[in-house]
Amino acid sequence: MLLFFAVLASARVLRAEDDNTMYNNFGAVAFIRSGERTPVLRPDTPILTAFGAQQMLQLGKNFRHRYLVETGLPHGLGVQNIPDMSPDILNHEQLFIQTLNKPYLVSSAQAFMQGLYPPYSPNATRPDILGDAVGELANGDVVQYPLEGYQYPRVQALGELDPESVYISGNENCPTSQVESAMYEITDEFLNTQTLEKRFYGDLELGWFEGDVQDWMLDYRYAYELHDYLNYAYNHNATTFAALSSNDSSYAGVYDKVRYLANQDAYYRYGNASSYSPGASTDQAMAGKTLAALILGQFQKIITNNGNTTNGISRPLTLLFGDFEPLVSFFSLAMVDHLSQGFRAIPPFGSAMILELFSMRKDEEFPSDINDLWIRFYFHNGTDEFDDSGPTAYSMFGRGPSQMDMKWDDFQLMMTRIMVNQLADWCDTCSSGSLFCWGVDNSTVNILLAGGSSGAKSKISPAVGGVIGAVATLAIAGLLFGIAMFFGGIRFHRVDRRRDSKSALGGFKGSAKLASDPDLSLAKNATSPAGIVTSSFGKGSDGDAKGRVTHERVGSWELRQKETGAGPLDFKSGDFGGDLGDGVGAESRRESFEAIEAAMRRPVEPSERV
Repeated sequence: MLLFFAVLASARVLRAEDDNTMYNNFGAVAFIRSGERTPVLRPDTPILTAFGAQQMLQLGKNFRHRYLVETGLPHGLGVQNIPDMSPDILNHEQLFIQTLNKPYLVSSAQAFMQGLYPPYSPNATRPDILGDAVGELANGDVVQYPLEGYQYPRVQALGELDPESVYISGNENCPTSQVESAMYEITDEFLNTQTLEKRFYGDLELGWFEGDVQDWMLDYRYAYELHDYLNYAYNHNATTFAALSSNDSSYAGVYDKVRYLANQDAYYRYGNASSYSPGASTDQAMAGKTLAALILGQFQKIITNNGNTTNGISRPLTLLFGDFEPLVSFFSLAMVDHLSQGFRAIPPFGSAMILELFSMRKDEEFPSDINDLWIRFYFHNGTDEFDDSGPTAYSMFGRGPSQMDMKWDDFQLMMTRIMVNQLADWCDTCSSGSLFCWGVDNSTVNILLAGGSSGAKSKISPAVGGVIGAVATLAIAGLLFGIAMFFGGIRFHRVDRRRDSKSALGGFKGSAKLASDPDLSLAKNATSPAGIVTSSFGKGSDGDAKGRVTHERVGSWELRQKETGAGPLDFKSGDFGGDLGDGVGAESRRESFEAIEAAMRRPVEPSERV
């Protein structure tokens, strides 16, 4: 059985020739898998181990001597310095460092940067360390940073709500990609392997997994998770290491087979793009598509900026830290695995994919002719020893072993064919429910990492920005009003402005009337009760009372004297006071009183109904 590093070593076809003085390096983009971490199946959050931190530190030191300084050790990745890069003092404007906000990834980036830019403190031979005077006090004293001059890098740790996170982990929060990956489980390849290896997985010792794996999980479906845990136990558990490393043990070869099956599973879930027919979906490799856009965009910015490494418009060194899925996907999309089968596997911890923009001329200046620019692809296997001859170069996009270097125009064309560079396209293809996908319009929202202009971030047109702001404001206002009505008892009612403000709280209670005490309303053609005086003005078109506007006298007849100031009412003479004279109102009042008197004179009639 071939091991990953053995297959990869056999596929080596070219070494970088660092002694070639015509190689002018103008920039590099590196995607680095984290250092060793604790297993994902453990109940606690995975963290970077001490061994993993040392992996990152050593890798950072070798990057330092390849890109920043010409002398000193180690130089296991060769020496191809980028012009005008700050060799000792960290310059944030020359570096683009990005990762996800996962503890082991952030720690990996920090450990790497300790090697790339180690602590730097002033001494007799370096008096100008703090050129920007941030450590110089007014009295002339110089104060160094803690830990003997530790340099603090600016690392962008992207959360899942950050739209830029899709470019270094395009498969996360992408349901379409996840479904495409899961489709592997219904293929003949998966079902056959699952059946064939069922006994193999069932014979694994549960003790190797320290109680974090149940019996039912010993299955090919969890090939990666089991390999991930066993790899950690192999390095940190003496009993497990002894059982799996001894040739005399009944478990001889088990560790290698677990890794082989995990590699196969990962390739079919996240890669396998180069074997698809034209037009077939390759969304399982979405992480590689978005990564391709980020890589191309960083190089385009360098070219647009004419290779200037000091004005801060472009970053000559891009460092991306992530998991293995984007690497496996990109290897497949870029057809790096076409001639090198070792790329159809999970890159070990501490591995690095590197692409460099360079020219092959005696003139070290940035070329004015785009045809003089080239791209070269390198890969450093995390399990390999560092070699002074530099990292191994490989061909891309199905090119032969003699065509390792690609002209910039060819590289740009091929990358545009495999990449997803617009956020709207990613949201649409993934059918993602991510918050930043809400309201995305392909015509207005566009993150052009491969846009050729200076470091522009995502842009929203003013019109769309105004609409989004207005909708958000209304939504928040509606929510606050709803809360106030529900919890505070706030209610709204319509006020009729046609009503007389003086009578609104009138009625028989006078000024003591409350808003909850309604006035008397009469049905059509009804007779006003006692004490209600009405008068009408105008007639309807047919001469009757239709359309009349009635005026009501609201009050109590018992209180008539008090309200009008008249004398006692004389029922016999019919003199009821002089409120409205002898008009219609007076007759109406007399009729009402006579009806009351008649009712009072009526004898009581017994009820005879059953």
